Amino acid sequence: MLIVGEEMCRRYNMINLHPAVPGGPKGSWQEVIWTLMENRFKESGVMMHLVTPELDSGPVITYCTYSIISEPFDSHWSELNGRSVAEIKKEQGEKNELFQLIRRHGLAREFPLIVSTLKAFGKGEIKIENGKLFDQAGKPISGYDLSHEVNRALKLI
Repeated sequence: MLIVGEEMCRRYNMINLHPAVPGGPKGSWQEVIWTLMENRFKESGVMMHLVTPELDSGPVITYCTYSIISEPFDSHWSELNGRSVAEIKKEQGEKNELFQLIRRHGLAREFPLIVSTLKAFGKGEIKIENGKLFDQAGKPISGYDLSHEVNRALKLI
């Protein structure tokens, strides 16, 4: 993990891969998963965003989402009934099955999202100008949903 300063952000368009949906939890992948569990989020995802001096706050470039409330997650959520995430974190840590399941599903989407993002840039579907994202028609957009492409790469559709 690298944190860069304002000068680097002004000079270069840098992209960061983040293990959450736009507007989702910030921080390391571990912090993101614990926050998802604690707040009983219904979905998670992976995104790529422009790097800014403010950690995990840059404009969203691409993202994909997936449900974390349907199977195979449901049975693991029910194991949390009546227990706090802090208690589970202290007892089991990252060995918790729900924690590991969310991590596996997010990690499986990271490389397909990177590849799909590069393809979108290469095909001219998206472009970055002056720190802003535009579609192929030149219209400003706030993130390009690549869930379909990522799911296809994972052979989920």
